[in-house]
Amino acid sequence: MDAISDSLQRRRITYVSHTTPCHRLPDIFRHAALLSLTERTARVIAEPMDSDGHYWGSADKKEAFAGFIICSFMPPWWMCRSHDDELAIILLDSVTVCTMPGTCYCPINSAYSEYPADDIKQRSGIEAFDACFPNPDTFMAGNAEIIVPSAIPLKAFRGIVFCDKEAHDYWLPILGEILSSLSPGVKPSQPIQVAARGLPGFRFPGDYAATRRVR
Repeated sequence: MDAISDSLQRRRITYVSHTTPCHRLPDIFRHAALLSLTERTARVIAEPMDSDGHYWGSADKKEAFAGFIICSFMPPWWMCRSHDDELAIILLDSVTVCTMPGTCYCPINSAYSEYPADDIKQRSGIEAFDACFPNPDTFMAGNAEIIVPSAIPLKAFRGIVFCDKEAHDYWLPILGEILSSLSPGVKPSQPIQVAARGLPGFRFPGDYAATRRVR
């Protein structure tokens, strides 16, 4: 784990991210964690039928990774452009996420057929981590993904980028109210940065616009 932490520091990677429809944020905050599909099912969290989840490329791969959460080193602009929901990019502490036990790394979009599920699940440790980058020092990782088992605690949250001001103004008070009701032990270890459209290194593509808002 120290080798991955050292690689993150060398590459100056402070945050990684997870992108989700804004209407999922209240449940994420109520349960004080980003949860895998398996965990959401176990906790009887409703899955909106009218909202697309992560695209896995095949039903078999979707089933194989039901117990995982997908994060990225770079903002997933390809994903933003494929959604009409209002989205939010959650910024997460990179060391916490990348050193969680059982975390795997895929050097390309995990939905691509080049990497079967069984292969991806073996891609853990520093060699698999560094294989997401074209050289030893860059922070640029293209569409490489971080595949995290089970849950990422709210304590690891560092920022939220809403897709636009309308989403920011609607959802932020709701999240603030939920956050104030949580016990100190599960709250983020530092204030969460919040912005519409972008924070340094994490922003929405200029041609993305939400056209469907689930309230």
